Amino acid sequence: MGKHVFLNIILVLLFFAPQLNYASDLGYVTKNYCSNNKQDNFNSPHKKKNPKSIASTAPILIAQNNNQSYCPGSSLNIVSDMSITDTDNVITTIYVQISSGYVNGEDLLTLAGNHPSITTSWDALSGKFILTGLTGQPSTSAFIAAIKDIKYSSSNTSPSGIRTFSISIDQANYLPSNQHYYLYVPNAGISWTNAKAAAQSKTYYGLQGYLATILAADEAQLSGKQANGAGWIGGSDAASEGTWRWLTGPEGLANGGTGTVFWNGLANGSTPNFAFWNTGEPNQTGDEDYAHITASGVGIPGSWNDLSNTGGASGDYQPKGYIVEYGGMPGDPILRHHRHSLPHIHLKIPCFLPLLPP
Repeated sequence: MGKHVFLNIILVLLFFAPQLNYASDLGYVTKNYCSNNKQDNFNSPHKKKNPKSIASTAPILIAQNNNQSYCPGSSLNIVSDMSITDTDNVITTIYVQISSGYVNGEDLLTLAGNHPSITTSWDALSGKFILTGLTGQPSTSAFIAAIKDIKYSSSNTSPSGIRTFSISIDQANYLPSNQHYYLYVPNAGISWTNAKAAAQSKTYYGLQGYLATILAADEAQLSGKQANGAGWIGGSDAASEGTWRWLTGPEGLANGGTGTVFWNGLANGSTPNFAFWNTGEPNQTGDEDYAHITASGVGIPGSWNDLSNTGGASGDYQPKGYIVEYGGMPGDPILRHHRHSLPHIHLKIPCFLPLLPP
């Protein structure tokens, strides 16, 4: 009998103006293949809300998908049609990322066809495919043609789960489930306190930056495993040994400003919500009161360890930078979420593979 293989594909479009003080429009199209339920990434249990909205004159990207299923060994266009409105001619680079569900070493985005004005690169760590003008600024029609020729494939003979794709003109990683943005900032040897201040000094399309607070597994993957470097995040137990709190972002403002508890104890402790410590962490070796995403190759990819405020002087335990998160702070503008006319589609289309001869 034939083999059924299902892979859910979701497309999220990010509409960006290229300078600060402009709000961003987020366009959202969902194609949920082989699923019985509609996906609504705007109702995440860990969504952090923004209180106000401002206008935007951002470029407009609109994409469509065909109703289809993914078959092992094949490649699948992530869009069937695409339009871009860029009245200010500001787009020079487009980033297409597998924002959630990404499996490094299996999932791949490639460009088919002939696109002489476009160069491409694939960042396997972040799951990001980058389209850049070969000389100057390509026309919108060149970008449209290239995006329509981007194909997804998996080397896994039985792929499953959900893949969420984002298309944007900015390099920050976007997480659909909480509508936040994440950017790794390299800065070798920076202390946790200096990283906290540096993150808070940054803005992104009007959103206030802060050291990342990681509340769920998909957030841990995007801000850690898919980040282009390891670094500080916003957790600390300096105020009370063994009681780890998020001290930055919206979570840092909770409980009268004392922060949100996410872990109690050492490595054998427990979490009241979510934590992603590396094996044997936190271990309080010396005086280690600050949370850090572990270096590549040290234990579980994207997991956390505890370090002193300055970390090590060199090697794997020297801080190499920090993760800035944008979204959810009081006074932030709402980056308007626009669902255009294409409906949510929840289809169950089996992929039948031919029988092998006996």
